[in-house]
Amino acid sequence: MARLISHIPITARIPILICLLYLFIASVGTNGSIYILDEAKNAECAREMLESGNYIVPTFNYELRTDKPPLHYFFMMLSYQIFGVSPWSARLFSLTFGCLTLISTYFFTKKWLGIKSAWLTSLVLLSSLHYGVFFHMSVPDPYLVLFFTNSLFLFFEYLQNKKRIYLIGMYFCLAFGFLTKGPITILLPGLIMLVYLLTSRNLNIKTITKFKPLLGLLIVLLIGLPWYFLVDRETNGEWSRGFFMEHNIERFSTTKEGHGGTFLIAPLFVFFGLFPFSVFLPRAIYFIKRNKEQKVLLFALIVGVITTVFFSISSTRMPNYTAPVYPFLAILLGAFLSTIKKHKIMPELIVLFMLSILIVIAGYYALHLENYLTHFKTLLLFLLTGAIGSLIALFLYKRKRWNTLIPIIGYSFIIVSFSISYIVFYQIQKENPVTMSLPIIDKNEPIAYYKKFNPSYPFYLEKKITPLENIQNIRDFLENNPNACVISTKKSLREVDYSQFAIKVFEKKDVFENRITVILKNKRKQIKR
Repeated sequence: MARLISHIPITARIPILICLLYLFIASVGTNGSIYILDEAKNAECAREMLESGNYIVPTFNYELRTDKPPLHYFFMMLSYQIFGVSPWSARLFSLTFGCLTLISTYFFTKKWLGIKSAWLTSLVLLSSLHYGVFFHMSVPDPYLVLFFTNSLFLFFEYLQNKKRIYLIGMYFCLAFGFLTKGPITILLPGLIMLVYLLTSRNLNIKTITKFKPLLGLLIVLLIGLPWYFLVDRETNGEWSRGFFMEHNIERFSTTKEGHGGTFLIAPLFVFFGLFPFSVFLPRAIYFIKRNKEQKVLLFALIVGVITTVFFSISSTRMPNYTAPVYPFLAILLGAFLSTIKKHKIMPELIVLFMLSILIVIAGYYALHLENYLTHFKTLLLFLLTGAIGSLIALFLYKRKRWNTLIPIIGYSFIIVSFSISYIVFYQIQKENPVTMSLPIIDKNEPIAYYKKFNPSYPFYLEKKITPLENIQNIRDFLENNPNACVISTKKSLREVDYSQFAIKVFEKKDVFENRITVILKNKRKQIKR
């Protein structure tokens, strides 16, 4: 094996190593149960589309789902067909797209800034707290990040050398992005492109004409429009109204599902998503001002600023929304870190060490708030690796060990990222109420829910969960189906008295949610047992 590796050129070995490290981090717990709500809805939607053979209309619990366009469903269905329906299959292409994003970012950076900056850019992404977790999940955002990133890479490439292949590739990425998340994947890159052209003094009719916008519109419409047309026709416009109005316009203008907060929360998402190396971002931005001849650095900064500001003014704010900035800010950081010898970074290293300690403390209190997770506190010792690496980096800085300092930080936080994935996706998932309650649910019996239920249930039960609207519906359902069960939440059941005909057989808090899952069964049947 060593002899085989020795024959691989160094330029090929680095991206291979990067992908292996990424897969090592992100694959931890990939087959752990799906319990995060968005993951469950996406994975189940793809399963239902495959089961029904209807590849046009997305459904969740066999009812229309208008949240997202279908591209990630298509990839999950493909994975289900090849490997069978499982959490691992649902997450497979998220991992794949994570690798592809790493590879394209590495080669783009290598071309414009050199191999050292490319390697450091990859290290920034690999060690970031959010990257390994984010590309682990069965959600559309990993697909979006790939198409968003590469559409802008190809835009920059075409602007520099006018090769037609780059232009065509850019429009294909925009089109597939349109099938992944909708109009935002065209509007936001388009805004970034215009701002960069304006900043670089290239915004004129001649430049715009060279980008052949009519050709781009044709490619986007040919790839994206047919599905939008078909789903609109098959749902009598209901999907279009739900997606464009509720999940685009309303999501931007109003707070949805409680995901609001101050406008500063988007920059905080970016900072902690790219931590640990995000502590160097202010100095990296100042570094760019002194290196204006590097067009790619200005471009990366514009992408980072525009995207962060855009989601700062959006009323609905979530950590995944700002994830598209990661490759571009990583490029800035990689370029800066390649010149680390020239900078006095002691303040940043001190901040890094202090925040590393705070992460461990925050993890401790997060588990403390969830009483049923307190037995996982010993796993937080793995998070101390980041603090230890930061402390070692301080000593290395004093000894001017530049070549070792940055890798120590990176590798120590790769272990932290690995540990977070292990804790969240492998250990804590065992406490998921769905996983724990499945043994007491008979799949062969009808299953219903009252008001609310954990969306992981349809994925594991592989059947429709019937909605019940009132206490009489619950009574009738359990009396007509003595071996059946009703899934609900503790809050939903406070307003009804079911004690005469039903008994609570299961109660457990959903992981990192305020919801407490409750299962009711026929009281008379349970007493006889």
